[in-house]
Formats: sequence, structure tokens, C-alpha cells
Amino acid sequence: MPYADGVRSSSRALSAASVAAALLGAACASKPRPVPSAPAPGAARGGLPVELDASPVVSRREWRWNSVEGLEVDTAHWRVRTSIRNSSLLATLPGFYEAALRNYRIGLVPLPAPPRRLESCILGNREEWARFTEYRLGPDAAPYLRMGRGGFTSGGEAVLYDIGYRDTLTIAAHEGWHQYSQTTLRNALPVWLEEGIACFMEGFRLMPGAKEPVFLPWRNTERYTELRNTIRRRTPYPLREVLEGSPQSFLERGRDAQLAYYAHVWALVHFLRDGCEGRYRPGLERLLDDAVKGKVLERIAASPAIPDARGRRLAGEAKAGVWLVLVYFDQDFQGFAESYERFIRAIVDSNAWDRLSRGESPLGPAAGTDVEHPAQ
Repeated sequence: MPYADGVRSSSRALSAASVAAALLGAACASKPRPVPSAPAPGAARGGLPVELDASPVVSRREWRWNSVEGLEVDTAHWRVRTSIRNSSLLATLPGFYEAALRNYRIGLVPLPAPPRRLESCILGNREEWARFTEYRLGPDAAPYLRMGRGGFTSGGEAVLYDIGYRDTLTIAAHEGWHQYSQTTLRNALPVWLEEGIACFMEGFRLMPGAKEPVFLPWRNTERYTELRNTIRRRTPYPLREVLEGSPQSFLERGRDAQLAYYAHVWALVHFLRDGCEGRYRPGLERLLDDAVKGKVLERIAASPAIPDARGRRLAGEAKAGVWLVLVYFDQDFQGFAESYERFIRAIVDSNAWDRLSRGESPLGPAAGTDVEHPAQ
């Protein structure tokens, strides 16, 4: 099933029917052309900027789809087809994508390289994106075309468009995780964890003149602000409701509800990594390692947390819910949920904007020590 996400200061997701991945290359004509060794600053060919950071670029060539003209750029791990005209954004993308992939592989737990190049198509404007989306998804395109700003991922390929320098990079980082996950994990993650990790991968700092960003998962003021607003309105969602929902189900309640969902799952991944003095990090590592190897069902079948056959069947089929929490993290779900709720309230109560801006935990160096799991 494709992921659809939009950005309007934060990512949003819309539902759509599952579609088969189309091969972008089948409809694209390209001509090999060597990378220029030293383009003049701001130089352009055919109205397109050609100045690229030479270090991560393996090859580049002209790219055309119908009347859309642009570039196809290969790095070691990515293929980016783009018609964007923003020279700064174009120059940043190759290094940004390579750094993002390194972050997917080491930023949370150690993970393997993808089996092939990950492919992104970034159009220059919404009109181009809408036409390409109709071509790419056919009759399934309608829900995506109703989005505000953003894009989608299907079959490991992302289709985005230029929505401004930082927002485009943010959604590229978010969708890039979906691309990595769809191509590399043999077992799909539950929706709450898949979306939570994608949000976890969004935070970054890119200093002027730097060739690559530094990814900092706490440096995500949109998710933090939404979490803070939700808790201060006294409307946080119970953990079970978050685990059993999806971006689509929360969108049915309204945009604010969906943004609150993303903030909750973003905080949940931080909790799994750092909460309760790292108590749940080994379980997160086991879950992701099992997903890579295709062994999640084996783990469920062998787990004493789900002793009956019907429960194991439901756990294997479910892409939402509490099942994997019981199997990988804690058989005392109530205690787990209470620890999570204390963790997110501690994040909000800290009001640590200075630490967030530096990409540090709002709870300080000893994150999680004051929100320990109750003694059992």
C-alpha cells in the first residue's frame, strides 16, 4: 500500500487503495551525459540549474516525461528524477539523500543497506506533480490529488514536488524512510511504528555552506509543538487508541487530530529508544532486526505473551494494535502505557526549546530517568 504524506508545517497522510508500483523508467527518456567537472556558479542549461555537489553524484543525465524536462541524478544509493528549478535545493538533494539513508541505518538501531537504489521523483510544481500522479496511480490517484501539499510513496518510490526548501527536505526525509522500509524490510512494521520512525527521521540541521545535514531526531519543533498543544488542551490520545488507529482513521476526525497522531507516534519512538533508561531499546532492536529478516511471525508464535492460537493469528495479521508491544516490549501493557504517558508529559513540561533547537532531548542528558516504569 502506498504511503501518502503532505506537509503544511508538518506531514499529513491520506488513504488510497493499494496500487502496483509502476516503473518510472518505462515512461522516461534519458540521455547519458557526464557530470561537469566545474560548472560555473549559477550556470544553467535549458533553464535548469546544473550546479550540483560533485561528491555524492555518480552520474547525471537529462530526464524527460511528456512535456516535463529535468535531470536524473544517481548517487551511490539513490536515483532522483527532478524538474525543480531551485538551484539551492537541487544542489542539496544528492548529499541530503545520502545522509538521510545513513541516518535510517544507524540513527535508531543498526540496519542493513537497501537491496537497490531508492528512487524519488521530485517535480517542480504541483501541476506537474498532479499530472505525474495521475499517470503513476491511475484511478487510485484521486485521494492524493485532494491533498494540500506533499507527496506519496509506492513500491519504494517517492513522488514529491517542490514545496519550499526546508519543507521539501523534511518530507523527503520522511518519505525516504518509507522507501527504505518498503524495499528492505521483509516484514512490514505496524502502522504506528512505521509512521513514528518516519517522523523520527525528519529532524535535521543544515548549516550554511555545509555539504550534508546533521540529522537530529529531537530537532522537530512541529511535532513537539503539536504534542504540547494536544496535552495542554487536555486531549492526548490514550496509547491503545494510537496503536489501533492510523493516519487515515485520525484524518477522518480532522486535520488537527491527524497531526496529533503523528506527534504521538513521534514521541512513542523516542520513548522506545530512550525512555525508562533505555529499557525498551533492546526490544526495538529485536523488532527491526526480525522485520529485516522476515522473522516477526516466528517471534510471535514463540512468545509467551500470546499463548492462544487465535491471539497469535490476530497478532500476525494485525498492522495496528497492542500485539507487538506485548511480544517485543512489555507484557504489562497498562504499565507500559502509563510510563509512555508520563514520558510525553515530562517532555511537554520541560518546555526546553533551547535543547530542542540544538537537537538534544528536552529531558536533558538523563532522559527517561524520571519516568521509569513502575516496579513489577
